[in-house]
Amino acid sequence: MKNRLLFLLFVITLFCATANANPGDTTFVQTFSFEMGRSNNKVDTFDFPDGSKEYAKVLMYYTIKCDPQGTYSRDDDKDFPCGEWDYDVYTDILKPTGVVDADGKPEFDVWRLWSYITPYGINLDKDIKELNKDGWRYVYDVTDFLPLLKNKVILRDGNGQELVDIKFVFIEGTPVRKVLDIRPIWSSRGVVFKDYWEGYPLNRFDSIVHDTTFNIDEATKGVKLRTTVTGHFFGKGNNCGEFCDNKHTLKVNGKAIKEWQIIQKCGDMPMYPQGGTWVFARAGWCPGKEGKTNEFELTEYVQNGSLSVDYDVESDPYGVYRITSYLVTYSDISNKDDVEADMIITPTDDLNQRRMNPSAFAPIVVIKNNGSNILKNATIVYGFEGQEPLKFEWSGNLAFLQKDTVVLKQIPDWNRVEGQKAKFFFEVKAPNGNTDPTPYNNRLNSTCSKPAVYNKGEMLFRFVTNKRPKETYWKLTDISGNVVYSADADTLRASKAYYYNMKLNSGTYCLSLYDTNDDGLSFFANNAGNGNAQLSYFDNDKKKNVVAYRFNPVFGSFVHHWFAINNFSNNIVLDQTDVSEGVLRVFPNPSSGSIMLNLVSVEGDDLKAIISDIVGKTVLEVTLESESVNTINVSTLHNGAYTVLVKDGKTKIATGKFIVSKK
Repeated sequence: MKNRLLFLLFVITLFCATANANPGDTTFVQTFSFEMGRSNNKVDTFDFPDGSKEYAKVLMYYTIKCDPQGTYSRDDDKDFPCGEWDYDVYTDILKPTGVVDADGKPEFDVWRLWSYITPYGINLDKDIKELNKDGWRYVYDVTDFLPLLKNKVILRDGNGQELVDIKFVFIEGTPVRKVLDIRPIWSSRGVVFKDYWEGYPLNRFDSIVHDTTFNIDEATKGVKLRTTVTGHFFGKGNNCGEFCDNKHTLKVNGKAIKEWQIIQKCGDMPMYPQGGTWVFARAGWCPGKEGKTNEFELTEYVQNGSLSVDYDVESDPYGVYRITSYLVTYSDISNKDDVEADMIITPTDDLNQRRMNPSAFAPIVVIKNNGSNILKNATIVYGFEGQEPLKFEWSGNLAFLQKDTVVLKQIPDWNRVEGQKAKFFFEVKAPNGNTDPTPYNNRLNSTCSKPAVYNKGEMLFRFVTNKRPKETYWKLTDISGNVVYSADADTLRASKAYYYNMKLNSGTYCLSLYDTNDDGLSFFANNAGNGNAQLSYFDNDKKKNVVAYRFNPVFGSFVHHWFAINNFSNNIVLDQTDVSEGVLRVFPNPSSGSIMLNLVSVEGDDLKAIISDIVGKTVLEVTLESESVNTINVSTLHNGAYTVLVKDGKTKIATGKFIVSKK
């Protein structure tokens, strides 16, 4: 085994150099790299930091790339550039036990950092060109494993489908709360079902994963359970465990505190199109994504220094679940008022946000409350580098570690961006009006591509349905969200071409296609035939229509195309209030358990919230209190986009949109 040296990169310097670590300084540890080739059992020892410094966060950059040595010829032993199948792979920490087996080989305790399901790789290198260049990078927070990531660390990676590069990023500073210990609970690693499939059989899951009690010492101020559960094996009965709905229940001290469905929508995956059945919803995973990790805060349930936890699932005679779980203990929360810039959704060239980009609509960012106090307000400064910064005053009601997806109402001016790329930034500060004690996590930057500009006043949209026209519809919206042109699925007939002449004023637009069955206009496994869609304009010089944009018909759930006619809309400021002119803001957004509606300024004797899914079906109806902040439990809803309508009797008050995203 080789020892690889870590290297230090100072990316932010906020204070004068001293003998101590500077908050924000970042140490990168390079482990496995693309140059090592494809192998499903990579094992090596690497030098990590010695643990003498304090780190605010530790991230794992997991990057995959197609192998240029791969081939589509079946005449040799080489695989496709990106592997053909959706394999469940992993990255592990191996800790020597000091014991050797009968063959004299050392035995290890295995700590699974994450599981990852590889994408269906046929033609992936042709459809997503970035996989042939720098690759597709996933960012995974591994701060909970910090006690294990120091000095010499033995790592194992099982992805032999693609080339893999793994870096660990240690960001110096005060942690949100210090990790005291991480303890494994239930793990199906090494348990073989039917001689070849690792995991616990569903018909015996509850007898294997049983109630476990932990002693919690006085120094512990925070407790969290993290579980990664994925369903596999199918073909009989309900197609468990890969494809079936299955209710999962977390019990603490003998009482159920959380119930949810494990099935996860895959038709909205950012890595698309893939070569197999990638659009099908699956149990806790999707091809080309990590296994879904759920995190549960359990601090309030500690009783007399003790805590018992149990994980139950609905039984099924078929199917297998793979499970990795840990109990993590922490010191007290470090700061009272502390806000973090968590993510840029738009505008960005981040491949994980490619379904939402390149966008010229309002920027969308995510902020996170890292303080013990409820976060009620903060200031967001944002814009394109080189332009006058814009400001947004955020208000809400975020508890510790809750997030809010924020639509920044004033839109930066794309007309002043030279070339096809821009540098966007957003910075969040002044949590609850106070100075943020961790300024090094307040700012994020992104490189973003400029959407297309068509110097025409009239566009032609050609839309060809497949054999199931009732599943697919489209709409064109302007920068204020107004629907300019549209076609509902009920108005369309099977396998027919429709032409729409769209006369448009100068400004910014988004043309969107949606499919309620999550299989787009074309998908090889649904027997629905093939549809297509394209946007074009008439070229007076060439005397013919010129195609401006072709939609990939294998788009799954939805696809967007942002563009401008002549010039981008500018000097646009959208509404910023919670309830104004029928618009309601929902927070936190996305939500994993509950949403809040601020109706402090709303009066009514018969207020109700009606929540509908993407096809308009009512899934939840709740009575509301007027002139107050209302909390609605949405933990029973599947992941996806929803609309909430607030009514007073028969009178419509406001509507809002939110996303349910349960890890």
